[in-house]
Amino acid sequence: MLDFYSSLSSSIKASLLVTVALIIIVFLLGRKVASLDPKAPIKGPVFIVVMGIDMLNNFIEEFYGGQWRRFAPILLSFLLFLALANTASLFGLSTPLSNINVALAFSFMAFAVIQISGVIVRGPVKRIKDLSSPTPVLLPLNLLSEISAPLAMGLRLFGNLLSGTVIGIVVFNLLNEAFAVVATAAVVHPIFNIGFGLIQAFVYFMLLLVFLSMAIEEPEV
Repeated sequence: MLDFYSSLSSSIKASLLVTVALIIIVFLLGRKVASLDPKAPIKGPVFIVVMGIDMLNNFIEEFYGGQWRRFAPILLSFLLFLALANTASLFGLSTPLSNINVALAFSFMAFAVIQISGVIVRGPVKRIKDLSSPTPVLLPLNLLSEISAPLAMGLRLFGNLLSGTVIGIVVFNLLNEAFAVVATAAVVHPIFNIGFGLIQAFVYFMLLLVFLSMAIEEPEV
């Protein structure tokens, strides 16, 4: 088992560590929230978590209406994983999505979530009709569009995160070594590895939110 883990790339290892850390964090926070007294005021970090989740749930509800509870967990899982994965460099880990293989796997997951949700909510027959709209002749093009959207989302993440890493390396090598450490740590790293990482996580969340809502909604006649 250890030999298998050591043979993995740094990005895959970081993905596994982020996943495990996220499971532990969510489990502990879930137990903490479940033990809260509904009549007592919420304080500390738990208050921030509860307010953040409540705000995101309300935001998702605007898109999905009465079905929001079915899709909020998977959408929030994508957002939390990306937020933690895109800032993994803070903990000395490689950024998982800067690896093309991880980005493509993420694209496949997004594609599967969109299509499976569409089939479950709309039904197989209606989903095929949706993809064949407005004429069955366009079915291949519509399928290509369904594939290209999550693929582009993953490649967009890959390109943005990789570019941040490359810019940091370029800045470090161009400047004097002592000044380069300060410039990279104080300017480049916060902007590209933290700020842009969190922005990209939210942008991906928004795109998935929109494409998923389009897959399950009743098409306009």
